[in-house]
Amino acid sequence: MNPAIRSSRLLAAGLLSVAVLLAGCHKEDDRRIEGAAEKAGREIDDATEKAAVHLEKAREDFQQAARETGRELDKAAGEAGRHLNNAAEVVGEKLERAGEKVQENARASREDAERKPEKK
Repeated sequence: MNPAIRSSRLLAAGLLSVAVLLAGCHKEDDRRIEGAAEKAGREIDDATEKAAVHLEKAREDFQQAARETGRELDKAAGEAGRHLNNAAEVVGEKLERAGEKVQENARASREDAERKPEKK
């Protein structure tokens, strides 16, 4: 027999043997009947997974609300600062006018005091 044919037959036989061995090694389907504990455990796992998703969403919503609140507080603080500056300016102007009136009254009183001795 030709050596090339012989090695081809041996190779084919070897491959067939490996295929047969591998076919016998397949994993059988898990045919266990799910009991109450397995079912409860699976339901708990599912509920936990859903709760984790909801908690993550709630955390993201909370962070977004905190950022928005921070921006609104910054805006309100800026506005309050502007109002305080305006109020301080108005108070300053009123104090300045009051000071001018006090100076005018003091000047008028001095002038009156200076004129009175002359009349004597």
